[in-house]
Amino acid sequence: MSKNIKKFEKSGFIVMLYTRMNEELSETDSIRMYEAYSRFIDRIQRLSKQENQSKLDSLHTLARIRERIARLLERCDNKHSVQYSLLKSALALIGFEKKMIYLQLKYPGIREVQSHRRSELKISKKFTNSDLMEVIASLASIEFFCLCDDSPASFMQITREFETLCNTKIKNPDNCRWAVLNRKNRLTHFLDTLRNTLVELSRK
Repeated sequence: MSKNIKKFEKSGFIVMLYTRMNEELSETDSIRMYEAYSRFIDRIQRLSKQENQSKLDSLHTLARIRERIARLLERCDNKHSVQYSLLKSALALIGFEKKMIYLQLKYPGIREVQSHRRSELKISKKFTNSDLMEVIASLASIEFFCLCDDSPASFMQITREFETLCNTKIKNPDNCRWAVLNRKNRLTHFLDTLRNTLVELSRK
């Protein structure tokens, strides 16, 4: 077993899932789980960018980690739990990273194109990444975007595209989405702003 795979299997996220898979998490424990998940996906995303490891080795690592995540998902009894949500998100991200590596193998110049891809737009100071997340979470949920093969784009894929478009970085997209969806007040503050603006424009 490669060192990379061993590191992933000993990561805080995987360890927490093994020990607390079907437990109801407190708010504090949920935050810890999201933080561990954030570190986990950061390492996943670095795999497709590594220069000291072949693409085939990276694909092998992703396949092994995907297998482990899939087995953990089978053990999760509550489909509405934080654990289940993060496992599903991790599987989607792994699938996305695999596609990126396949593209890099097929089109060796794609990384150079990506590194120079930059938008001239940015988020106005009047708004925040949380406002943007209201839009992203909604679009991802209704499967507004799809890939070239007509399969639905994942939440993480949509988030990365908006990050590029808006010249921003959402450090932990899943945590940000969770925070938006669990607001006590003004759940759809930004979406309401968009709706009200559209109504006002229609009356002019």
